[in-house]
Amino acid sequence: MRAYQKTQENPFGQKIGLPVQMNIEQSTQPMALCGRTVQLMPFSEMVLNSERLNQLWQCSSQEPDGRCWTYLPYDLCSDLQSFKHRLAGQFGLGQSQHFVIEHLQQVTGWIALLNIRPEQGVIEIGNVYFSHVMKQSTAATEAVYLLLKTCFEQGYRRVEWKCDELNLPSRQAALRLGFQYEGIFRQDRVVKGRNRNTAWFSMLDEEWPELLKAYRAWLDPENFDAAGQQKIRLGDFIALYQSA
Repeated sequence: MRAYQKTQENPFGQKIGLPVQMNIEQSTQPMALCGRTVQLMPFSEMVLNSERLNQLWQCSSQEPDGRCWTYLPYDLCSDLQSFKHRLAGQFGLGQSQHFVIEHLQQVTGWIALLNIRPEQGVIEIGNVYFSHVMKQSTAATEAVYLLLKTCFEQGYRRVEWKCDELNLPSRQAALRLGFQYEGIFRQDRVVKGRNRNTAWFSMLDEEWPELLKAYRAWLDPENFDAAGQQKIRLGDFIALYQSA
């Protein structure tokens, strides 16, 4: 039985959850996160310099089509200046920590920590833009891994992943990455004037030790051939360590 399923009894004979002690170690200045194939750098004037802005603009404006913007709450900007303004304002997403993704010495996307609630030990990974040059790549998976690792090391109890119910690639990615499906929030919000039912996924701190082993095994250079193709899938490693 997992810890979140355990109960105790209060003096009135009622079942209640177990006590929780938390100590969220949140740095005032988000730090860069470095992996084997990717680097995440927090948005700042220094990070979003003219060179990286141009790289991001070229990357996003040269998408083969507009499908990557369908489920994001915004469309591609019409010009570099408005694009720069949107990034500087962190997409208007309130309390968030956005990161530029650098892969092979090129900026290839962004990703964020959203709805940060340290008092509850809950945080969300979202506003993910993996450009066409890094979709379904080792770098994309490692970018998520770096954020997961950081969140759980800081003491968060729960990391969430949410997406439009109709966004099948995002739903499939959540399951592949080890998140557990929790259900649909019906008529959760209106995005671009359209109804959105939101699919919720989560990962808990007690699940992370097994998932961490799976990620490390998958990211091991020995798991990739000379062409960079994986030998064993991440899902297979997750199944292996969760059944151990």
